[in-house]
Amino acid sequence: MSDLTIEYWGQKLESAEHGQKGDILKQGCAALAVSKHAFYRRLKKAGFGSGKAKRRDAGTTAMSEEAIDLMVSILNLSVRENGKRVMNVPVAASILAENGYKCLSPSQISRVLAKRQASIKQLDKAKPHKQLRSLGPNHVHQVDPSYCLLYYPPGRRKGVRQKFMNDADFYANKPENIEKIKHLRVWRYVMTDHFSGAVRVKYYEAAGENQANLFDFLMWCWRQQDNSEIMGPCEQLLWDKGSANTSGAIKNVLKALKVTPIEHKAGSPRAKGSVENGNDLVETQFESRILLEPVNSVAELNESVLAWQRAFNANKIKGQNCLHSRHKRSRLDVWLMIYQPEYRHRLRALPDEQTCRLLLTKDTETRKVKGDLTVTYRHPVTKCQMTYDLSEVEYISNGITVEVSPIIVGNSPDLLVGIKTPLDEIVYHQIEPVEFDAVGFRMDAPVIGENYDQHADTPTETATKDADRLAYPGMNDEQIQKAKKDKAVPFDGQLNAHSYLKEVTHETRITPTGESITPDSAVAAQIAEAPKHKGRVIDEIDLRIAVASRLGRQLRPAEIDWLATRNVVESEVNNVVEQLQLGVAQAPVLKIAR
Repeated sequence: MSDLTIEYWGQKLESAEHGQKGDILKQGCAALAVSKHAFYRRLKKAGFGSGKAKRRDAGTTAMSEEAIDLMVSILNLSVRENGKRVMNVPVAASILAENGYKCLSPSQISRVLAKRQASIKQLDKAKPHKQLRSLGPNHVHQVDPSYCLLYYPPGRRKGVRQKFMNDADFYANKPENIEKIKHLRVWRYVMTDHFSGAVRVKYYEAAGENQANLFDFLMWCWRQQDNSEIMGPCEQLLWDKGSANTSGAIKNVLKALKVTPIEHKAGSPRAKGSVENGNDLVETQFESRILLEPVNSVAELNESVLAWQRAFNANKIKGQNCLHSRHKRSRLDVWLMIYQPEYRHRLRALPDEQTCRLLLTKDTETRKVKGDLTVTYRHPVTKCQMTYDLSEVEYISNGITVEVSPIIVGNSPDLLVGIKTPLDEIVYHQIEPVEFDAVGFRMDAPVIGENYDQHADTPTETATKDADRLAYPGMNDEQIQKAKKDKAVPFDGQLNAHSYLKEVTHETRITPTGESITPDSAVAAQIAEAPKHKGRVIDEIDLRIAVASRLGRQLRPAEIDWLATRNVVESEVNNVVEQLQLGVAQAPVLKIAR
């Protein structure tokens, strides 16, 4: 075997005596003209050991587990919402070292983190995601406004053409240039149907996103038009948490159209990847064309983009494959599946724009539930007041306040009623209007003499009956009412309501000794000498009233003064009257108990 092969030197190393391997290693590196590390790599690849004894501490690190965990935590926290990293390993290592943690070199730390799947590269990778699916055309639409690179200069005259924002001139560090065009910016509103991938786009000239443009765009996308096959509101609308999107007026319209708005999580563009991709398609597939063939106004721009989107959705752009990457078909063909029986229920006609605009100006309305568990509402479709029965709705009760919104799609003037649950969540129910006969009776009302009906128990009534049955076990409702009337003891008298208070143990306290009071000697003598009479001493006013009543006349001033000097008990009133009848001046002094 030639000495120019790695196998030759591998066998020599394996058979070498103690102390000879170092010389053999040098000879092998010289013969093969490689470094020591390259020699070891070739040995390993050829199936030989490196000849080096494995270190006892192989796989371990001088950096503590706590320090490594802190390093991962610091690196993970130092990423902004836009994905930009603001701190790397050297800075994090210096912070840990300053706080008393032993750290390795940045390169060694990076290797340790890589083994734990927590290197900078691995932390910065996008989180795994799952593909979401929709159930048919018009099930989910996604909408997203973005500004177009096209703008028009201030004070433009006829013949003044479009301009494009140059990234070198219009970026955040040159606000004076942005200021020049902020009132003339062209906004691109894009909507995609998630199931088919169909793209709708329209341009607006405005300073920024606003509610009016969003409303106009939604109506334009959803109403039936001669120049577009795609129409009808969706069931769920996915969008950003923009100020226009979250306005109450837009949500009122969506609620009336039975469209559920879903605000995607901030910093999660994949949640609405369909429309993000739609924006990119419009920018690269259409806006790139107007560089070569300029337009003079937003109106001309919309004419051109309408022609482009119809051709793009139908895969009719010559020389270009516009098929969708997921289903490999034209977007229009897949959207037209909505006319198949399994998808037909999702094709809904948009009401007239005047009705929709009326809802745009309204705030959320409320109604108080009447005693018969109904509410009334003037519906914009019928233009008259309708009655809605809520008796079958969960958590309904007399007198509560509910939210109401009209539903303006479908065949009947239904009402969307929102009721608050015990968990303070609003649950919405679609309620049909009550029908009345020619003289104003409800068509579903029971007929006198034929049948009788009453509302199902409300939650409050149910809770009350359950409480009564608990208090009077084994009794029906009639027996419970009788027991209440008879003042029967509830709970079979098993509840100890107050007798247990006698068993309460109180702390032993030392009774304080008060200072004895020495009574006035004259008063004490008078009390001791006074005769003992039974009965209570009458109040002075009560005494006057009693004496005057028995005399049959008003008391004289001298008599009043005389009575004021006496304390009279109830049994001596007649004696007092007799003395007054004799005359106070001549009456002997009556010794009355004091």
